[in-house]
Amino acid sequence: MQLKELLDKAQTLRRFKAGQVIFEAGGEPQGLYKVHEGLIKLDSTSASGAAHTLRLIGPEGLVGYRALFAGENYYATAIAVEESVLSFVPKNEILALFRDHPEAAMQFLEFLSRDLRLAESKWTGQMDKDAAARIADALLFLQQNFPQQNWTRKEIAQWAGTTPETVIRTLATFEKEGIIDQSSGRTIQIKNRELLLSKSAED
Repeated sequence: MQLKELLDKAQTLRRFKAGQVIFEAGGEPQGLYKVHEGLIKLDSTSASGAAHTLRLIGPEGLVGYRALFAGENYYATAIAVEESVLSFVPKNEILALFRDHPEAAMQFLEFLSRDLRLAESKWTGQMDKDAAARIADALLFLQQNFPQQNWTRKEIAQWAGTTPETVIRTLATFEKEGIIDQSSGRTIQIKNRELLLSKSAED
């Protein structure tokens, strides 16, 4: 039996409004969340008080597993970016599931490995880039993976690891160069994808 089927059988559905917190950093994990509808972000706050978005999780994604299986409190806060529906599986049911279905545990390890690779790719890709390149990266990634979502400048900053003020200034520069269009307000239209790609490659 597939891991997805087992999780679907042991679920309690919960609905969250946009901006609603699912769990907070420092809290003790009680179970595992699976996203059915909507979009969830994991935000972490640095020592200086700056918020950074570590991950974005859409439908079929799992939330809260790292702290659950590490036996640690949550490192990040999970927040609904838009109205979302999640299922919740209590910790004891997850452990029983893996005990009774070893193949599900192997599937979960495969999922963890892919998820870790994506996280490593994001942070190593940003490590040597300046703010403008990281913002270009963020615009490309967010549009490709979440094209229906209109991102605030603050959310773009949190994903790119910079400040909203830097995002605003950089977007204004991109607009002057004909790379994007912001005339629709919060919506950012990419007009010259090739030039934006070249910006994302600069360091």
